[in-house]
Amino acid sequence: MSNDERVRVGVIGVGQIGKRHVETYAAMSNVEIVAIADVNEAEAIRVAAQHNIPNIYTKVDDLLARDDIQAVDVCLHNNYHMPATVAALESGKDVFCEKPMAGAYVDALKMWETAQSTGRKLAIQFVTMFANETKAARYLIEEGHIGKPYHVRSVGHRRRGRPFVDGYGSPTFVQKEHAAGGALYDMGVYHIATALWLVGNPRVLRITGRTYQEIDMDSRRREISGYNVEELGVGFVHFEGGLTLDIIEAWAAQVDTLGGSTILGSQGGVRLDPFGYFFSLGHLDFNATANLGAFEWRLHNVAQDGDAYDGPQQHWIAALQGRVPLIPSAACALNTMLISEGIYLAEQLGREVTPEDVLAHSRSTARAV
Repeated sequence: MSNDERVRVGVIGVGQIGKRHVETYAAMSNVEIVAIADVNEAEAIRVAAQHNIPNIYTKVDDLLARDDIQAVDVCLHNNYHMPATVAALESGKDVFCEKPMAGAYVDALKMWETAQSTGRKLAIQFVTMFANETKAARYLIEEGHIGKPYHVRSVGHRRRGRPFVDGYGSPTFVQKEHAAGGALYDMGVYHIATALWLVGNPRVLRITGRTYQEIDMDSRRREISGYNVEELGVGFVHFEGGLTLDIIEAWAAQVDTLGGSTILGSQGGVRLDPFGYFFSLGHLDFNATANLGAFEWRLHNVAQDGDAYDGPQQHWIAALQGRVPLIPSAACALNTMLISEGIYLAEQLGREVTPEDVLAHSRSTARAV
């Protein structure tokens, strides 16, 4: 399509996350929101009125039946991602879906395979891929400034930030029947997928790990929520070619910091948060920071298409317009699902697991809207 042509979008789900997606699209001159769908008709009407969206549906199939929508944005809870995404792809729409890719690896695989068989584009929302720190790390790695990456650390930390029970968000975030997992699926997917993208999304060979729920919480909110997911997930992954990855993802942990995600290379290392670049010249060791603001300014004003990497939705639309290649977020998301479910399975079986083990044990958690 032409770079000047507006992409016509439909949004499925206008809850907490869906509203943010709608607000982002509404501020973009190259997007037209044609329709929204939500089971809560009153809320859909309210959101549509705020943003002058002309068409409102309570059934996903009614939105997908429109032939004037090019792309669909799926903003539902994790276990609802696969049915809505597959239906959208099969109806001839390109799909942008909230993270994680799905509630189970087998469901994510079905999304991926449907995108391949239909020839439609599929992207997953990973805002961390578009952070200035990530862009700078990507630049250093692509230009060979850290040499050969050999170990990656994926880190996420909240001191005490479990959804609902610690005071924000809805109970569905901590219920397996809706969310499928806890800290690993809510936060971990961001950090794992971004790390995978930075090192080329290598093939997984073996996975191990454990999950924990140890820290006390408000008893009333525990009972109301039916909290049954992990607050902490840890893992270790072996990849083809010798690269390894360790993971620690905490919704709650009794420590001030766990540090930032890090990539170690033969000639240098890079940390994402706070950003740092580390290398040695002879007997001198350098701990370098960077002017990320100036780097971002030059990407916009010297390099081409800097605005196409301002965020996941901006990038998605630019890719649909043919301005830039689509970052392989879906491929990284699929590998992330394999790793995350592999950690759960390794704990269940009490041993290291392979991708073949994960596929053999994976069971769909999908729920139709």
